[in-house]
Amino acid sequence: MSQTEPTHLTSDTALPELPVQEFLAALAARTPAPGGGSMTALTAALAAAQLRMVIAYTRGKPKFSAFEHILTDYDARLMRAGEILCELMQEDKAAYEALNPFMKMPLAQRRADPRYSAVVTAAIGIPQAVGVTAAQIVEAADILQDKVNKMLISDLGVAAGTAMAAVESANFNVLVNLPLLEDTAAAKSIALSLFELRQESRRRYRLISEMLLNNLSDAFLHPADRS
Repeated sequence: MSQTEPTHLTSDTALPELPVQEFLAALAARTPAPGGGSMTALTAALAAAQLRMVIAYTRGKPKFSAFEHILTDYDARLMRAGEILCELMQEDKAAYEALNPFMKMPLAQRRADPRYSAVVTAAIGIPQAVGVTAAQIVEAADILQDKVNKMLISDLGVAAGTAMAAVESANFNVLVNLPLLEDTAAAKSIALSLFELRQESRRRYRLISEMLLNNLSDAFLHPADRS
C-alpha cells in the first residue's frame, strides 16, 4: 500500500482546502498543528454535512410536507455551521502555532509578554466555539429525528454520534488550556459551561440512540437484550 508523503504546511495553509490524504498526513506529522483542535472542528463539520444529506433526502416529499419549513431552516443552519467549523479549523491551527512558542518559555517570561493573554484566550475560545457548534448539531439531530425519511435514520444517528464525539473532544481541547488562564474565576465559569453543554448533548444523544435501537434492532433483539 502506498504511503502519502508528509505534508509540510505553512502558517497560511488553508486546511479545509487540503485533499483528505494530505490533511491526514499533516495531522499524523510531528508538527504542532494541525492537531486535535482542527481535527475536532472537521469532525463536527462532517456531522453537519451528514445531517444535511438526511434533510436533502426528505425535503420535497409529500409525506413530510408539514415539516418542510423546519427542514429548510435547519438545512440553512447546518450549512452555516459547516462554514463556521471550516473557519475554526484554520483558526485553531493559527492559535496553536501562536501558543506553542510561549509554552517553551518560563512562566514569568510568557506572562510578561503583552501578546500572551490574547493568545491564551484564542486557544481556549476557539475549541469552545467548536464545542458549542457541535452541540447545536446534536440538538438539530434530536429535533429532526421524527421529521425525516426513516430510510436515512441510521445516517442521522451517525451524524449525531459524530457531533457528540466532537462535543466531547472540544471539551478536552478547552480544558487542557484552561490552567493557562490567569483569571481563575473565568476559568471556573468556562469549565462549568462546558460541563452543562456536555450533559445536555449527552441527554439528547441518549434519546437519539434509544430511538435508533428501538427502530433498528426490534427484529433481532428482545427488550431484555437491549437493556
